[in-house]
Amino acid sequence: MNGQSTQDREDTVKHSALRKISLALVALVVAAAASAALAKPASHTDSAAVQKKVKVGLLLPCAINDHTWCQAAYSAAVRLQKEGAIDLKYTSNAPFDTAAVSQLMAQYAQRGYQLVIGHSAWQDAAFSAAGRFPKTAFAYAGGGKVANNVATYEEPIYQVAYLAGILAGGITKTGVVGGLAGQDIPLCHAELQAFIRGAKTVRSNVRGLSAYIGDWSDVAKAKEAALAQADSKADVFIACGDGPSQGMIQALKERKLSGFGYVGNQNSLAPKNMVGSLVYKLYPLFKLMVQDTAQGKFIPAKDYDVGLKSFQLVLNSKYSQAKVPAKVMAQMKSAQKRIATGELKVPYIAK
Repeated sequence: MNGQSTQDREDTVKHSALRKISLALVALVVAAAASAALAKPASHTDSAAVQKKVKVGLLLPCAINDHTWCQAAYSAAVRLQKEGAIDLKYTSNAPFDTAAVSQLMAQYAQRGYQLVIGHSAWQDAAFSAAGRFPKTAFAYAGGGKVANNVATYEEPIYQVAYLAGILAGGITKTGVVGGLAGQDIPLCHAELQAFIRGAKTVRSNVRGLSAYIGDWSDVAKAKEAALAQADSKADVFIACGDGPSQGMIQALKERKLSGFGYVGNQNSLAPKNMVGSLVYKLYPLFKLMVQDTAQGKFIPAKDYDVGLKSFQLVLNSKYSQAKVPAKVMAQMKSAQKRIATGELKVPYIAK
């Protein structure tokens, strides 16, 4: 037969009705799921994504491309800015005097910046500004007093200087190592002393020379001091401060000596002379302060310190590693692990 039977027509109608019901149910499920997704509370990740940026004002005593102190801080802050954590404004080549720095800090606070970081030993300036703006978070570098809305962040360079000293003890031919600093402040004193102590673990009769030139920026004076130490047979050097490190590097190249870069990666500035650089990794410190500020945990302020995590001895691949005996390199790496775990405590000799 060419036509459908009565039973066939009834079956077709039933199938069609069932199909429409199924499609309607699917549509209802999809709509319900979409409504639930819209009504679902934002996850922790979603909340973090929409969290407002922290407005950060950064004061630097030098240029952002100095290969050392200021560039290290600027790079860390820019990284946080690229991650969307902060809205950054900075002042480079800021004056050193307390009154001027305090006024700059106050200006950032007046403009609504939530966290003002003075990247130098600006304790007095920070406290002066903080008294006028008790709801603004202030921080300064190098350790010291903390109270209310004023924090500090440590520069435990003495720990990594000890590691550099171990290498210096294996490299020195004269048994004399040299050190330069802008001023005889605790942080620099501890760095130079740790360097000498590290060298003595390899060569017990090592003699260490220290010079405090009285200025953080005078490259010529630092070079003169380094050359004077070289005349006293020092052949491996370390420095504390921007000017001292630049002057040291000039002396290293002139006399064909060896040394270690300060805070930034200065290996490329004297590739034949730099054993490595003591690189200050400020990102984890700045990140902690930013997070605390965002979460309302900055006050009461604290001393931010992550130990050796904030420093790295970056060896120079262009410096002849053959100059460092394999046994000495292994000793340095072992000490590095023990410092990180707390098994080895490097003495902090402040004076």
